[in-house]
Amino acid sequence: MAVKRFSRAGLLLLIAILLFWLWYWRAADYTSNALAGTYTYAGNGETSTLVLKRDQTFQQQLNRDGASEHAQGSWRRYGESGVAFSKEFLPVSTVKAEPDGYTRGEVRKVFLELVPVIVLGPDRVNGPRFHGSFF
Repeated sequence: MAVKRFSRAGLLLLIAILLFWLWYWRAADYTSNALAGTYTYAGNGETSTLVLKRDQTFQQQLNRDGASEHAQGSWRRYGESGVAFSKEFLPVSTVKAEPDGYTRGEVRKVFLELVPVIVLGPDRVNGPRFHGSFF
């Protein structure tokens, strides 16, 4: 009987270690590859879909005031959590491109540090947020 309990405890410990490792692998990954994916924004009467590709290019669709705009450009990571979009990026809400033409933001992760969010503009707390998906 004691062997069965020991085996069950060992199996549960192994599963817990595996789950922790999988969570950490996803939560700690801030590389460009981890940031690639589809992001959406909705606010202030605007909606935008942003697709970040692994080759560090993006495609964006912005719907504002009944009109739809499309853009293609490049993006890059900088620092620990920064992301910069080329001059082709269509800013949303009150965000403006910086003097060098780039629109900058910060990558954050929500929901157990698993889901990426890109916060644009100088207000990294309340700025417009492009929400990514878990997968």
